[in-house]
Amino acid sequence: MAIRTPQASGIWFWLALVFFLFVVFNHSGAVLPASYKLSSIRTTGRSLQDRVELAERSWEDWVERRHEMVAAQPMPNNIPFFPAQTLPQFGKTPWTVWDYFPAVWSCPWDIQRVGRLGDGGKWICGMSRYEERVDKPSVIYSFGVNAESTFEQEIMSRTNAELYAFDFSVDDVRSVLVLHRCTFADLVFVSQFGPQLAPEHRNRSHFMKVGLGSEDQMSRTPPFYTLKTLMDVNGHDYIDMLKIDVEGSEYVALDTFMDDFQGGPLPIGQIMIELHLNDDKAVSFKRFYDWWERLEGFGMRATWLEVNLLAVTLGTGHTDPRCVEVRRLSSSLHLHVLTGALQYVWVNAKDPKNILLEE
Repeated sequence: MAIRTPQASGIWFWLALVFFLFVVFNHSGAVLPASYKLSSIRTTGRSLQDRVELAERSWEDWVERRHEMVAAQPMPNNIPFFPAQTLPQFGKTPWTVWDYFPAVWSCPWDIQRVGRLGDGGKWICGMSRYEERVDKPSVIYSFGVNAESTFEQEIMSRTNAELYAFDFSVDDVRSVLVLHRCTFADLVFVSQFGPQLAPEHRNRSHFMKVGLGSEDQMSRTPPFYTLKTLMDVNGHDYIDMLKIDVEGSEYVALDTFMDDFQGGPLPIGQIMIELHLNDDKAVSFKRFYDWWERLEGFGMRATWLEVNLLAVTLGTGHTDPRCVEVRRLSSSLHLHVLTGALQYVWVNAKDPKNILLEE
């Protein structure tokens, strides 16, 4: 009977490692970005203007290389999102769609996690800037709130912000309290907006049971509105923070928003958005690429990303990380299990009202 000794196990480990490195470094036709030219530049002690200019140069450098990567592919208009499904394929195409769109624009302030760890919490660029603000309340729009509101609770407790939340699939927790004469504890198992919101913050929180869409559809139940229409209804010409998790509708919704402000800056300082690639036919690589670069043309810069790996770890449905997580829970959980998620934080680098661009 053969006995596996530690020495034999070690030999197999090194053989496997050598094979893996051989595959990776001897691939044919792979297009990878060169080493990052700006990574060694120190930012300590630089002015805000210097930090922003450095971030912009970093982003410009990556855009150039993104174009080179796309042009080098055999079918630039039909690039697969996740081409490598086996180790030999990885040797030839060692990338996924997300490698074309990294978060390379450095936030010029602090990056903080707000809300619970895992699904539901959000990363915010310059949270300290919103905390220090005293001249006027920050305006926050949150789409797809569901029953998980630790993000909204923490940001309301740490700032003087006014919160405007929207979700066509849940009800206002205050309406439920009146209707059912229940307590906050009773709402743990009910899909309602804001069960975690403390009573002292509710006078600054506003909820509408509506959906976000590419056009106004008031005849639907519940109704759907464009972002521009909802801003008009609430009397706003500017949003400091926009959080979006609308399960794939983000593309058409922001298309319409860009149409509404064509020729001028988008009136949003920062966006936390969950991006979904549920349907390759509805959102191809070219569709995603054009949509992303159009947003960049308006000044949106990716400064952070987080991957929701539920689809990968649970092995249900698509096991590729097909969404970029801006985060959520409950009924959204089923969709996350099927598709995965990726979350981006975008900062508007062309926004003259952006508090993140003020000293």
